[in-house]
Amino acid sequence: MEFTKTYGKLKGLFSFDKDIFSLEDETGFFRLMPFTSSSSPIPFTRTGIYDGVNGHIFAAEDSIIAENMQFTYPVYFPSSNKKFGKAIVLLHGLNERSWQKYLPWAQFLGERTGRPVILFPLAFHMNRSPASWANPRKMMSLLNSRKMLDGLSMSTFANIALSQRLSDDPLRFFTSGKQSADDLLNLLTDIKDGAVPYLEKGAQIDFFSYSIGSFLAQILFLANPNNLVSSSRLFIFCGGTLFDQMRGTSRLIMDSYAYAALRKYYLKDFLVELKTKSPFSSFVRGGIWGEAFMAMISDENNKFYREFRFQQLKKQLRVVTLKNDAVMPSAAVKNSLACVSNDSIVTELNFPFNYTHENPFPIYTESASTDVDKSFNEVFSIASDFYR
Repeated sequence: MEFTKTYGKLKGLFSFDKDIFSLEDETGFFRLMPFTSSSSPIPFTRTGIYDGVNGHIFAAEDSIIAENMQFTYPVYFPSSNKKFGKAIVLLHGLNERSWQKYLPWAQFLGERTGRPVILFPLAFHMNRSPASWANPRKMMSLLNSRKMLDGLSMSTFANIALSQRLSDDPLRFFTSGKQSADDLLNLLTDIKDGAVPYLEKGAQIDFFSYSIGSFLAQILFLANPNNLVSSSRLFIFCGGTLFDQMRGTSRLIMDSYAYAALRKYYLKDFLVELKTKSPFSSFVRGGIWGEAFMAMISDENNKFYREFRFQQLKKQLRVVTLKNDAVMPSAAVKNSLACVSNDSIVTELNFPFNYTHENPFPIYTESASTDVDKSFNEVFSIASDFYR
């Protein structure tokens, strides 16, 4: 695939106002599919974004944000077959509101494997977040106020909504992840039961995960609710670290205060809370999601469980890391999978151009895009071959 050209074409075509779109002279196409989240919220999170300067609430209680409950998700179909016996679920990164960069990813995987590729949005991401969170007029006063915090770094318009929400209540990282996991569980259950119109009953579902989507996917595979992913494969790209090894401060992800708040909460306060008797500790300790989440926080948490499960999952995992990834460091990914013979599971690549975790395939002019196109094809060929 000529990634750069394909990206430019698909970027111009994609819109949530279109139910279906495709490139000219191609049999494959994208279609938007409806979804309703039926995840039951846990009553432990506070209210949403609050601007202390103007006293304006941009988001009320998370549970009543309508966009997060009823939404559409794109699916790439490699052909117009009525039903498919296999599909791939693609999970994106943290703090993203556009599918644009993922459209060529989905098209390549779909064309190479002959399967639909489901681009599934995590809770409060993509089109599951209010438009006001990306509205400069409404968010700039909050950003300017936040920039007054002493020692703050990496605070930008791109990350202000997530940064403020996580600073206000770090528990949102868990609760939104729990909702995303529940939604995936419901999707997989519907597929198993034959309730998804474009897939055969009990269709084989594999996963392509990127960045924080990999963290969620690993939790899903560790927990394996109702054995729904017992035969599934998981390809991880730019992900795979334990939480304490992630480096989340980024102009495109979250600022330094939000990252510090998350680390303090999940590496200290969260663990203290779980040692007490409370509704929250009972919820976490008493369920498969909580136990799997705990196992992915740091090396010492649920270590025996995590290592035992990863050893069981060895044949279902394939990981590609990038040498210069500063957010999900390659060495940390290898350490997290040290309990298995990861030489056959983890491949470290280093592209011959300037890339970042957030933008592994930058868009250059046509004359400079050759190396990017080659690197893109290398990663996604590895992934496609893994699914065979």
